[in-house]
Amino acid sequence: MSKISNFLKEKKGLAEFLRYLIIGFSTTFLNWGISIALKELTNLDENKIGNTIIVTIAWAISTVCFAFWMYKFFVFRSKSMKSNILWKEFIGFTGARLLTWGVEALTFFVFCDMLDFDHIIRIGFIRMVDGVAQGSWGIDVREYYIVKFGALVITTIVNYIFSKLVIFKKGQKLSLEEVEKDEGEEG
Repeated sequence: MSKISNFLKEKKGLAEFLRYLIIGFSTTFLNWGISIALKELTNLDENKIGNTIIVTIAWAISTVCFAFWMYKFFVFRSKSMKSNILWKEFIGFTGARLLTWGVEALTFFVFCDMLDFDHIIRIGFIRMVDGVAQGSWGIDVREYYIVKFGALVITTIVNYIFSKLVIFKKGQKLSLEEVEKDEGEEG
């Protein structure tokens, strides 16, 4: 019986992690979409700290307005709408995300705004024949997006650890009796 119980617990953990990845991908897609739109359609990046401003706007919309609710309900299944639990989760989530936003903003400030890593570079291959370049294949990429991808890897790992271990703890999920009581108090 314990083997079955352990198997189900492992599968629940895997399902939770897969939901985290799906919502994380959606949040990242939204964040990148906002960043690209602001980068390509505005002149915010002409300001000395413009890239940091772009990252901050994208973070606020994708994290505070979208990700909190998705992680709360769909990933970690924290269903309570009681104000004390909701505020505790929201403040914890926003606080943790502020920390990782700080890491991301500092990364952009240093690499893009201070060191000017915001040029277009070509990533590809050059065909050499007898020591002479005969042609090339590749894509042009802004250094900004390479920096953004590196920051994404770091923040994803840190955000999962905070969400799993600190913010949406299992003890904050409601039992069936608590759900019925919680719904009765609201009605």
